[in-house]
Amino acid sequence: MALLFSCFFVLLALGLPIAFVIFTSSAIYLTVTDLSPLILLVQKAVAGVDSFSLMAIPLFIVMGYLMEAAGLSQRLIDWTEMFFGRVTGGLGMIAIVASAIFAALTGSGPATVAAIGTIMFPRMVQKGYPRGDAAGLVSAAAALGPVIPPSTVMIIYATTMSVPISELFVAGVTPGVLIAVIFCVINYYYAKKVWRLPKETKRYTFKESMRLTLKALPTLLLPVIILGGIYGGIFTPTEAGAIGAMYSVVLGIVYRSLTWKKLVDVFKKSLEASAMAGFLIGMSSIFCWIIAAAKIPAQIVDTLLPVLNGNTFFFWVAFLLILLVAGCVLEALSAVVILAPILIPVGLAMGLEPMHLAVVFCVTMTIGIVTPPFGGVLFTTVSITKTPFGEVAKGEIPYIFAMILVCVLIAIFPDLALWLPNLMQS
Repeated sequence: MALLFSCFFVLLALGLPIAFVIFTSSAIYLTVTDLSPLILLVQKAVAGVDSFSLMAIPLFIVMGYLMEAAGLSQRLIDWTEMFFGRVTGGLGMIAIVASAIFAALTGSGPATVAAIGTIMFPRMVQKGYPRGDAAGLVSAAAALGPVIPPSTVMIIYATTMSVPISELFVAGVTPGVLIAVIFCVINYYYAKKVWRLPKETKRYTFKESMRLTLKALPTLLLPVIILGGIYGGIFTPTEAGAIGAMYSVVLGIVYRSLTWKKLVDVFKKSLEASAMAGFLIGMSSIFCWIIAAAKIPAQIVDTLLPVLNGNTFFFWVAFLLILLVAGCVLEALSAVVILAPILIPVGLAMGLEPMHLAVVFCVTMTIGIVTPPFGGVLFTTVSITKTPFGEVAKGEIPYIFAMILVCVLIAIFPDLALWLPNLMQS
């Protein structure tokens, strides 16, 4: 165990890409210990991505880019503005709510900040939002992508730990909505007390409201189709991704906003993102197999249980701290496949519910996508908003603390996350 993790952290410190760190440390471990022949590296990598459930990831990625290219995100923003446009800090609330809705369609943080941030950030700065705070808000709001289902992080976790994907999706709804509500409260406080932004005076007539609703209605139906179909058992998450992608193409054609050039660009970007995720998953499956074959989880359980002495408070403190620190240095998908097989067995041995552990793990892990130094959404926001890294990170601080608060709450009060899955099962 010491050899495996020593190699891992040394290679990580040298700056190697995480997928190559996992592969190289695994190869060194197998060579030194003679646990298995090296041909197993290739076999496990291929087997790791040979999963019907994992096909949902590229399909949801394609759907996210299609929505952005077809201009569906603009229709969501226009519709949301009708409700929050006249509230103090309304533009920030529009960005948060639109990100939450977009998250319920794509499950991708970078796609959310690209689709919503590019539209909302200039408008927020123009209306008086400090540049760093506006960038921090759209970046943090994009973190709702992997929290509100469908979520690629949840798909990877469910595949790795053999828990029902649809049930995990349902469990992620309440934490995601709670985070969005707290984000809106924080934005309102800063807009009113700190930035002292004026209210918008624009009013919408009934005719205008109906026109905006009708324009947004086909897009708003998409999460109903996807999530309703999954939760109702009509189709699997993978089939939902395919249906959502085709639906987005149809809308783009009907609205005449999806050209051949845009479509080719969508598939290029989706291919790059999907290939990166697939390669990482394949390499991580090797690491997971070694951890299981070397019985590392059992060793950790045997070591920690006497120390914890059944005290779930200390377990949750250690659990959350490890995930928060890991999220700062590891990409979310790799962190799931590396840490879940190690940490989750300890919680199960203490009698905690598998689904409770799953939702706390996934929600906490998503904080890493917006935290320095390696947050993927953070870098995307810097690129889109042309705002310095430090300013964006500073603007995220209150929202990061809000996400941590929600993680603590769902750890202490399991029913916050589990009431909806339990309700649907009853």
